[in-house]
Formats: sequence, structure tokens, C-alpha cells
Amino acid sequence: MATLACVHHLEQSFLGNAEAPLRRAGVTLDERNLTRGDALPALAEVDGILSFGGSQSVLELEQEPALAAEATLLRDAVTAGVPVLGVCLGGQLLAHALGARVVRAPRRTVAWVELAPLPAAADDPLFSSLGSPVAGLHWNEDVFALPAGATELLTGFASGVAAFRAGERAWGIQFHPEVDGPALDGWYASYASWLDQAGVLEPDARAADARHLPGQGEAADRLFGAFARVVDEFAQARP
Repeated sequence: MATLACVHHLEQSFLGNAEAPLRRAGVTLDERNLTRGDALPALAEVDGILSFGGSQSVLELEQEPALAAEATLLRDAVTAGVPVLGVCLGGQLLAHALGARVVRAPRRTVAWVELAPLPAAADDPLFSSLGSPVAGLHWNEDVFALPAGATELLTGFASGVAAFRAGERAWGIQFHPEVDGPALDGWYASYASWLDQAGVLEPDARAADARHLPGQGEAADRLFGAFARVVDEFAQARP
């Protein structure tokens, strides 16, 4: 049975929309929360890594030794061909690990952004099933550039790259397909100042959530289900 490391960076960690498709695929979930002092897994212990979002910044790695160690782990995973999916902060860590620039955006983004597949998404193991357009939920302050040699998969996010694949089994995304209604309620309670920084009123943000959340679960089901299959195939092929 394949083992997937789920690396969390929020005190109130959650799997959200990712949990059902991953468990349905029969993947063993090894959850690690860096903010609570959990150790990172060794590559030999897992068959894939799913790195979630957080309030930390790649721009402050000198003050975040656990994040710096995670960036090294992600780089080593890509080199070894171990499947990786980085979400928001996880995507920024992956991009940084592969040599791309991560920068502070001109303004924080709290919005649903309409994203369109690029031609490379048509035969991508994860993104080929997402359809068009993709409604991407963004709650972010930092953005990343495309790593050298990587393939951009979605377009439409003006401040940076929305999604990329590096090699055969590593993906970084800026948006949050894992977020469900309860998680969003927690974010509104904990990060109200982010709305002010983004210039967004909560009633307007909530109205956008009401339009897009019903389709979020189905898209996430396809995305995380596809990633689980990549992880399982890698595990089965491992010596």
C-alpha cells in the first residue's frame, strides 16, 4: 500500500477536499504538522509528498529552518522521482527548491480566479481531467515564477504562475482546491486582516464562495484522485 506524507503548516491543519479521494484510493496518509514540531519524513519512508499551504513565507526561510529543510526534501524528491504536489505555500516551496523566484505580490490576493488550461494540460496526469475553466481559490501574499525546465499548465493568474509540472511526477499550484466550507469559515475567523490587505469585503468574498464552492469539491476529487494514482503507481514500481 502506498504511503503519502501530508505536510501541514497551519496550527489548525485540515485535509478538506483532499481527504475523501485520497482515502478512497487506498493511500495511507502520514500527516506531519511542522508548526507542532513534527519531523519531516525520509524519502525512503514515503511514496509521495503532499505539501499544504500556510501563513509562513518562503522569503523568510532563514527564520524558518523547518521550511528550509522541507524545500531541500522537495528538491531531493523531484531528483529521485518521488511524486510531489505542493499547494500554495507548498507550491512556492517547490518552485524555490527548483530554483525559481518567489516574490511578494504587489497586493495580497483573496479571490476566486478563473484559470484556463494551457495545451500541456491536455495530457497531464493531474490536469487533463479538470476541464475548463478552473476556478482557483487564492488566499496568498507571495507568488512564484516558472522553474527552469518546468511546464506551465494553467493561465489566468496575473501575479504569477498558477500551476506547473516539473519532470514527470512533481506539481506546484498556487490555488487551494483542498479548501472546503468549514476551512474557509476558519480562515475568515483567523485571517480577517488578510481581507483588508487584499481590499476585499467579507460579504463580497462570501458571495464568491457561495458561487464556486459547490464545484470545488468535484474538481478537487479529480485532482487529488489523480495524484493518488500517480503515488500508487510509483509505489508499485518501486524496487
